[in-house]
This record gives sequence, C-alpha cells and structure tokens, in this order.
Amino acid sequence: MVKLQEKTDHQNNLQLIGQMAATIAHEIRNPMTSINGFIELLKMNSTEENKKYLSIMKSELDRMEQILSEILHLSKPVERKYELISVANIANEIKEIMTPLADFHKIKIVLNIKNHSHSNILGNSTRIKQMLMNLVKNAIEEMDMGGTITITLKNVKNKVQITICDEGRGIAKEDIPNLFQPFYTTKAEGTGLGLQIVKSVVEEHEGNIYVKSIENVGTSFVIELPLTSESYQPSYKILIK
Repeated sequence: MVKLQEKTDHQNNLQLIGQMAATIAHEIRNPMTSINGFIELLKMNSTEENKKYLSIMKSELDRMEQILSEILHLSKPVERKYELISVANIANEIKEIMTPLADFHKIKIVLNIKNHSHSNILGNSTRIKQMLMNLVKNAIEEMDMGGTITITLKNVKNKVQITICDEGRGIAKEDIPNLFQPFYTTKAEGTGLGLQIVKSVVEEHEGNIYVKSIENVGTSFVIELPLTSESYQPSYKILIK
C-alpha cells in the first residue's frame, strides 16, 4: 500500500513538472536564444577580459538549457520501443563512453559481470543507457580524490541486479529518502533531476532501486530489473506518460 502511494505521488510530481515545463520552455527558451546570439556577436569585438566573462555567461545559458531539456524529457509522454536487450552489453558501452571523463578525474571504472550472468531484459536500450550514464556521471562527481567506480552485474532469482559503487563523499542518512524527489540536490551545481530520471527509467522497466551509503566511504545504487528468456524476442512500442 505504501509503495502504491509512493508511485502515485511520483506520477503526480511528474504531471506537475509537465504542466510547468510547457510554460517554462516557451517563456524562457526564446529569450535564451536571443541572449546566446548576442553573446556570440559581442565575442567578435571584445577584449580577452570581456571574452572570459562572456564565456561564463554562455556556460550558464548552457546549464539553463540542460535544466529545461531534463524537465521536458521527464514530463513529455513519449512512445518507446521495447525489445530484447543485453544489460551487460550496454554496461560495457557505458564504461567505454565514460572512461575518458573518469580518466580526467583520476578515476578507474571496473565492470564486473558475475559468472557470465544472464542479463537479457525486455526494455528500451536508449533509456537503460541514460540510466546507467546518469549514475556513473553522478559517481564521478562525488569522487574528489580519484578512486574506483565498480559496476557489478549478477543474477538474483529472476532478476538482473546492477550495482554501481563509488568511493566518494557518501550521502547523509537524512538526505537518502529525498534523493529521487524532483529538483532535490545536495550539489551546488546540480539540477536535482538526474536521479529522478533514473527512477523513472527503473519504474518504466518494472524494476526496483535501492541506495546504500556511508559518509566519507562511498555510495552504492542497486537496481533490479526482471530478466527475459533469450528465446523470447518481441518488439513493441508503449506510450509512457
């Protein structure tokens, strides 16, 4: 009963975001485009000192655009294609994509697939990639002193369990219940939407997500998704609201 209420509250939050998003996109994006154009014009005849400030303005505009995109992505009803996909293959792809960023921060990404675990699920590969990328990016941002991010895949009964473990700052106990709330963030530069997107993807795939964290030791996000037989190969579309 509690989980049903949580899911209803989550859907109500997304509906509220959707109502906000349409207005925000229209009212903010047009002036943002104009400002961006003027910044580029000013750069052409500016001193190096002024170019530095214009670059900061451009960076902040880009961040506003990112926030708008994340809000719209969360709120829009979209039609997604569901098919048989390998979580192991996607995890390996994410490791390759995120390694350059991790290297820059002196972080190593390790992929550990337990006993050749079966990892086929019925899902949307783009959304699963987005989910894993958000979690790995989040882990990198939490690790100021370098270290290792471990992505572990294993089978737990009829599910594939994905654990992303970092060696970062950890999360305060009182913050954990609020992590998946829209716009809730403990970061100065955060939008508070990355983990909301992660939760939405998990729910779309009828899975579960758990968080374990110890301050100054690290955090683990544990996701469980229902497995699908390798011989089962449907492909269909579903409208996500």
